[in-house]
Amino acid sequence: MQFTISVKGNAGANAANRNTENNAASYKVLKSQNIMVGRDIDQGYYDIKALDSEAEFFGDKMHENAVLHARPFYLNAKMSIKRKIEFKPSEFEKAGKKNQKIIMKDPGHYVVGAEIQAGNYVLSRTTDKIRVFFDIKDETETESLQTIQWEIDEKVTKPIDIELKKGYNVYIDKTGKDGYISNDGDLILESNNE
Repeated sequence: MQFTISVKGNAGANAANRNTENNAASYKVLKSQNIMVGRDIDQGYYDIKALDSEAEFFGDKMHENAVLHARPFYLNAKMSIKRKIEFKPSEFEKAGKKNQKIIMKDPGHYVVGAEIQAGNYVLSRTTDKIRVFFDIKDETETESLQTIQWEIDEKVTKPIDIELKKGYNVYIDKTGKDGYISNDGDLILESNNE
């Protein structure tokens, strides 16, 4: 499921505050309810983790321990949750690397130059048992520059080349056959710099 919430002029969740030190988010565990940012939870960037099976965040179904990375929360935004959900202030660490390949495990929001190194890459996935939505936006997050979608069981026959420039925003959504957010299967960014 794709969604975008955009509010301009918000000090709590913007590019300048998208780092561990300036993130205004605060740790909370909440159960089924409607949430309003600024009343029930602080604005900022959160890693969202399901603490119960069959949890839901903003319509996305999540199995226990599933994680969404760096979800921005803007003042006065409203959403609903079902079951028990952990809201943890995001830590913006570089994505893991193995043999010169960047490994993207958790669905969510990433910034090039912060968590992902800028460069030219070939995108692939480690399993075809998940549905993937991979969207690259410019610095302002207003224009989608490239979108890649792979359905479950779809065989990818040719490499997908992508260019990631500093400041670009990457949104990743991975869904299993059951329709739940999935942390299974990794996305691989293999350097294609010439």
